[in-house]
Amino acid sequence: MSTPQNLLPNELHTGVSDLDAQHEGLFSEMQAIKNALMSPDSDIPDGLRRLTQLELDMASHFAWEETQAAALAIAFAAHAAEHQRLLALMHSKIAEAHTGAGNIPALLVFLDRCFEMHVKHFDQSLGMLLRGTRDRG
Repeated sequence: MSTPQNLLPNELHTGVSDLDAQHEGLFSEMQAIKNALMSPDSDIPDGLRRLTQLELDMASHFAWEETQAAALAIAFAAHAAEHQRLLALMHSKIAEAHTGAGNIPALLVFLDRCFEMHVKHFDQSLGMLLRGTRDRG
């Protein structure tokens, strides 16, 4: 993942440093992809390579969350199902971009919004549970 650049909005912080650092890295990757694909001197092959790497890094991040939840016996079925849904959407949209059939600006907005909404609706709750479980332990 890319080096964090403080792109994670404060309202998306979870209070779990490892989780927030991973989110920051993913937001930084998304910014680097925008720079590669949307700048006047865009580098489409590099941007597409970065998109593929983002998909892998997102899957790794989701696996980390699932491992943390399992280790602390946190109910996680709905959250894990959302991970699978997001990864499937990402995979199909990134595949379209690689073939030239996709709308890259729309894809970048889509990825940003999906990830922000995921953090807001799932990961902030996970952060609260992780903090609570660790405080009791």
